[in-house]
Amino acid sequence: MTQTLPLDGIRVIDVSRVLAGPFATMLLADLGADVIKVEPPDGDETRSWGPPWWGDPDDRRSAYFASVNRNKRSVVLDLRTDDGRATLDRLLATADLLIHNYRPATAARLGLETNALRARHPKVVVASIGGFAGADADRPAYDLLAQAVSGLMSITGEPDGLPMKVGVALLDLLAGLECAVGALASLIGRGDRAAPVQVNLVEVGVTSLINVLGSHLASGEEPTRHGNTHPNIAPYEAFEARDGHLVIAVGNDAQFRRLMDVLGLEDADGRFATNPMRIGARPELAAWLGERIGSWDRTPLIDALADADVAAGPVNTVRQALASMGPRWTTTVDGIELAPSPIRVAGEPPPARLPPPLLGEHTGAILAEIAARNE
Repeated sequence: MTQTLPLDGIRVIDVSRVLAGPFATMLLADLGADVIKVEPPDGDETRSWGPPWWGDPDDRRSAYFASVNRNKRSVVLDLRTDDGRATLDRLLATADLLIHNYRPATAARLGLETNALRARHPKVVVASIGGFAGADADRPAYDLLAQAVSGLMSITGEPDGLPMKVGVALLDLLAGLECAVGALASLIGRGDRAAPVQVNLVEVGVTSLINVLGSHLASGEEPTRHGNTHPNIAPYEAFEARDGHLVIAVGNDAQFRRLMDVLGLEDADGRFATNPMRIGARPELAAWLGERIGSWDRTPLIDALADADVAAGPVNTVRQALASMGPRWTTTVDGIELAPSPIRVAGEPPPARLPPPLLGEHTGAILAEIAARNE
């Protein structure tokens, strides 16, 4: 890209580790912010979450670490020491935003207590990501625990199966996204004193239940697992064609009629005419549709449904999904292949300006910048 990115000139101090915080700061880095990743002497623990690795395993750039740490510079500071905290303070004097995901008691020991930071740096937005809220804020939490406690696992999986987690750390990602949005809002609205921002995984998880939570609030009924189907819409699920699985998502009655036309079926007695009727007869509907869909090859059926303006697509493997993005979708920086930002700025994804950093790779340069500013 030749034009200036939206967050050019904004400096972010990233004192987070693992996933939620680094994902939030990577979003900001992709959009042009100067993100300085402050790491302890041993580094972000995900550096050791391998194999697989990019490059020499001794460089500790695991595939996991690389996936959420592009476009950042790394500085090593030991915040357990007075010198480390003093250097962080000098960094914050040059910054607009700080993000961390330490528990309150740990944050206080490391010099990251929100009120103390705001007293010294009133214009710096302090954004934090926790596991739990309120009295439980110091409880340890990972995404798996949040998926369980928030109710997300209870509605994920087959109706007669075990509760299941989502295949990626979804609540970490949602928490990171909401933290980034909140931090940017505070940044835009700050005057002489920036408002702090906090999110926690469990609350993000409960609010992310969206329509499922809304249905519970409206009816008082306990939501259950529906597998690949939808509690409020039918058909909206996976089917098996002759050569593979596909999903069909019908959102209204007109789309259902077009689906019938493509499949050459006729609802003669009108028992599936409306969505509430289809919901009430879901097993019969799925069996009726499934028998006809099983006589098709997958690609011709998907193409026919696309021509009829009915949402349908293959159930891809990760390899197939990546291939469907096109041959030049990923980018390679310093020998590390990375997915692009999904955000388009002026029609283009922001570039990968920096590879995921080596531990402490930029410590000398960043400390020199601080010294130069103080001269």
